[in-house]
Amino acid sequence: MIAPEQWYQYQEQYQKYGLDMKPQESREHRERRRQASIQAAGIELFAGRDRRAILILLLAVVMTMILFIVMTAYAASIRYDINQVQRENSLLWDDIKNLQSSETTMNGVGYVEDKAKKELGMVPADTEKCVYITNGDIPPAGFADVLKAKAYQ
Repeated sequence: MIAPEQWYQYQEQYQKYGLDMKPQESREHRERRRQASIQAAGIELFAGRDRRAILILLLAVVMTMILFIVMTAYAASIRYDINQVQRENSLLWDDIKNLQSSETTMNGVGYVEDKAKKELGMVPADTEKCVYITNGDIPPAGFADVLKAKAYQ
């Protein structure tokens, strides 16, 4: 058991200071104790200047990340455009190949003969009616003049 005087003192302390039953430290006393512990540990928290440098560094890192994201998106957009152009180029090359094969077909002797027979009504010449010209048969005035003279007679 506690003696009555101690009990009264205990109740006074309890009412005054709460469960700790010790007076609370003043703000200045806590700050002094904190500074003493920091100096004892040899650790100094970031000063105002260091905080500013860290903030600037953090801002630079964030800006770099944003720039990287924007550049990646731009590169993806350019890649998409390049793929579109390559697709169109491929289609054009296919068209060119088709036209070249059509040209080869149309320039063939068989195609020309069929066209001459069907559209112009031409028939191949008989070998008996063919005339062969040699160097001695060339007229001195030239073929064009001879044909013109015979045509307008």
